[in-house]
Amino acid sequence: MADAKIVFFTNLNPELRQVVVDKALPGMSVTAAPADMDEEDKIDLVRDADFIMLFPGHISDRVMQAAHKCKLIQLLSAGYDQMNLPLADDLGIAVANNGGANRVAVAEHTMMLMLACQRRLMHYANNVKAGLWKQEQDRKIDVFELEGKTLGIIGMGNIGQQVAKRARAFDMELQYYDKYHPLAPTEEDALGLRQVSQEELLRTSDVVTVHVPLTRETYGMIGAKELSSMKPTAVIINTSRGGVIEEAALVDALITKAIAAAGMDVLEHEPPDTNDPLLQIENLVITPHTAG
Repeated sequence: MADAKIVFFTNLNPELRQVVVDKALPGMSVTAAPADMDEEDKIDLVRDADFIMLFPGHISDRVMQAAHKCKLIQLLSAGYDQMNLPLADDLGIAVANNGGANRVAVAEHTMMLMLACQRRLMHYANNVKAGLWKQEQDRKIDVFELEGKTLGIIGMGNIGQQVAKRARAFDMELQYYDKYHPLAPTEEDALGLRQVSQEELLRTSDVVTVHVPLTRETYGMIGAKELSSMKPTAVIINTSRGGVIEEAALVDALITKAIAAAGMDVLEHEPPDTNDPLLQIENLVITPHTAG
């Protein structure tokens, strides 16, 4: 009986790709290839593939349609927003994600962005590098502690819960909103959480952090209306998916000081254009999708 063929498309470097190939179990053969390889070459690889693995999680419709034998597409990440799930269903191909992947790394990155915004890390670090050491006569209270602040978590899945655990250690007051998967009362008590509406969360939180998948429903879920309901001293963090926060509305909220600052690890279009207004905002910290 022939080995089951697994094709692994990934942006991992060749050395790491080879590790995956070498770990193949008996009865399986793994072919690892760059995620950015030519589409026609991808089509040739998947024609006789039994399984496809993806990191990051995207293949084109043409590649999927060419995988006539494929039984399963396994994403190594949690996000599945770049997959054409209806097409996979029509083709009879199951798609599985890796729920909770990198949850600790993303939660830690979220805390880092909170601190960077509250402590104005980029502003002062850049000033020091420019020779502008803060002088006593210029000293003002423009950095803040997390202790005692109210953190609002939108989305209480794997990552949201990990953020709650870490924020609790900073002695923050914790509240959350999750439309579909609220926690049981015992789980809320264990994490020190209280459930509120999205409207109350936005209105009363000092820091808002978003942890939801990108779907038709969540696309643009934080727009001008939502941002205007937040405190002018509030910070918003997004380490979930670009597109969840309307970026034009965010730029306007930061420029007009409707909110104090924002931290983003994800953008709707990655990488952004060099003239993207997001890159011109001082009170916005952006990292290049490196949270997890």
